[in-house]
Amino acid sequence: MKPSLRAQAVAPMELAGLQRLAGSGALDIALGIPPGDPPAAVVEAAVSALRQGRHQYADAAGLPELRAVIAEDALRTHGVVVDPDTEITVTVGATEALLTALLTVTDPGDEVLLLEPYFELYPGVVELSGAVPRFVRLEAPDWRLTEEAVTRVLSPRTQAVVLNTPHNPTGRVFDAQELDLLMNVCQEHGIVCITDEVYDCTVFDGRRHLSPLAMPSARSNSVIVGSLSKKLQMTGWRIGYCIADPETTAVLRRIHQHTTVGTNHPLQSGASALKASDVLDGQLLFQERRDELVAGLSSLGFTVRPPEGGWFVFAGTEALGWPARALSRRLAESAGVLVAPGSPFFRRPEDSDRWIRTTFVRGAEPMREALDRMAEFLSAEPPPST
Repeated sequence: MKPSLRAQAVAPMELAGLQRLAGSGALDIALGIPPGDPPAAVVEAAVSALRQGRHQYADAAGLPELRAVIAEDALRTHGVVVDPDTEITVTVGATEALLTALLTVTDPGDEVLLLEPYFELYPGVVELSGAVPRFVRLEAPDWRLTEEAVTRVLSPRTQAVVLNTPHNPTGRVFDAQELDLLMNVCQEHGIVCITDEVYDCTVFDGRRHLSPLAMPSARSNSVIVGSLSKKLQMTGWRIGYCIADPETTAVLRRIHQHTTVGTNHPLQSGASALKASDVLDGQLLFQERRDELVAGLSSLGFTVRPPEGGWFVFAGTEALGWPARALSRRLAESAGVLVAPGSPFFRRPEDSDRWIRTTFVRGAEPMREALDRMAEFLSAEPPPST
């Protein structure tokens, strides 16, 4: 393993170590795993597929009926007509979709822009594709995307940018001005925008999720990465997809066949039973819980900006006097509470040691108990001396 990839593996291993420290009674508000189940009709359709003997390979591009469902969702969400036969590829989760997209639009040594803080897997996936990550810094507390931040790191080798909206970990939902500036830069420099939109169904306070998919001028140089895992509360099913223009999709599909051959046939059959009414309404389900977690963390002394979308609250620890890594470890050891330290989301320790990531989707009661345990811990244990 290359040293840079080894470094990217440290963060998940660190969280696993915290889980071991906390023990079986820990309250996990680090990982975004919802407590709900997929729609009953979706589960039954998957079981029926198994009973009917659908045990062999499906169409490598994805079951036609599932691609039709994804096209209907794109029309409902964005008002955009997508051809399921030529513009949609079903993948093994959004992570494979991202890797396949990167392998499609970059060559070894090309550069890919990542917004920092970033989802923890992005740098490793970029390097696995043979490309080189370059980082566009988003500055707290607003975490806004600026043209200056993008153009500062552009080079003749820049071939792609990964945009994650709603953004993990900060919760930003990038607005029309930010999306326009990024797509203008992409068009001017011949860059492909790969947009990770797995949390598109969870946007708060009346905002709208915006996508390059709905920008006619951006369709030819964008790839949309999505997931049914979040829409249906079935993160373990690992069903993602790419949406791209027909020419790009033809290449995506060839590469997809070389990465995983295809996606699980019976589970695709289950997901094909999805109806519009089954799609998770993140605002309805999670907004009150988001508000409760934001208020709770703020009352404990964390610096918190309410997330505009997604499943996470990114909380600053500096006002508490605690480095984030030390606080995460002591919360696991002493309070039995798991929070994610900032190390997976930044390159530099001086940035990462100021933040923790927490989630509000694990259930209201566990979240409240976790906040109570954190309050008891913080009142009993002073921060380490500097």
